[in-house]
Amino acid sequence: MWKKLRKNVFIGFIIVSIYLLVPCMITLAVTGVVGQSESEELISGRRVIVKSGNVTKTYEVNKFIAMVLASRWDISKEMEVLKAQSIMVRTDIYRMMGEEYSIDSDKLQMPYLTERQMKNKWGESFEINYNLIMDCVNSTTGTVITYNGQLIEAKMQEVSGGKTLSGSMYLGENYAYLAEVECTQDIQSPNFLRVVTFSNKEFVKKIKNAYQDVVLDESNPLGAVQIVSKSESGYVIKIQVGNVVLSGGTLANILGINSSCMMLEKSDEGVKITTKGVGDGFGVSLYYADYMAKNGNSYEEILARFYSKTTLAAW
Repeated sequence: MWKKLRKNVFIGFIIVSIYLLVPCMITLAVTGVVGQSESEELISGRRVIVKSGNVTKTYEVNKFIAMVLASRWDISKEMEVLKAQSIMVRTDIYRMMGEEYSIDSDKLQMPYLTERQMKNKWGESFEINYNLIMDCVNSTTGTVITYNGQLIEAKMQEVSGGKTLSGSMYLGENYAYLAEVECTQDIQSPNFLRVVTFSNKEFVKKIKNAYQDVVLDESNPLGAVQIVSKSESGYVIKIQVGNVVLSGGTLANILGINSSCMMLEKSDEGVKITTKGVGDGFGVSLYYADYMAKNGNSYEEILARFYSKTTLAAW
């Protein structure tokens, strides 16, 4: 009798194992990806799907927000700034999700650190740093930023060029909530000023990699470069490069420089570009937000300063 019982138990174990493994094997054979979820049984709300190599993991929104904030840890460790960023990141995630309850991290295009990367970066400080970030994220759970009842695009930058740009002036009335804010302390940032020099050949190559049909003289590329419009604080809004007109932000991305707050000059080496700030000039300056937090301002005050006439709402 006991032998028969043991045999039945063994057979039952085999059947259950096959039941569990076969779908996984089929998925691997068809897609090359094995789906894994981090505490998926605890995820009841919206989620972010992260694919890394052959592994797919699902994270609740708050945990993914913490992963994004971990990648920005070196910019500010102030709790009020972390809370403000939690709300900003959540707002952008929900806005891009729309009516869906999940989204691929690739669509969000937000840099993030995995737990392993955090541990490698922070070492023995991992638990302290991670718990601080999670406390800030969890304390703002469900809170987003709205303007006229709609989720905003929560634009931000690491350091402004001394003043943020007016959304209504340069992006249109849908961005009227992006206030023009004096950020006098940003000049103190070690990343405020950068000078980069490209050889004429290198400058032309970078432009042509983005615009194959651009017409530029490699011996004097700046001869065909003209700033069309510029903000008072020095941000290039539109610039003509040869026969192509593009935004200052696009040019900054093409060249891999810090900011569209730029000045271009000829030099003996080629093209000298001086930039101020890190970012496109719109939205929260995280460096100035850090200054505000250190001087006693709350995350609500930080967000209200940079996003005018907006509302913190439960979503």
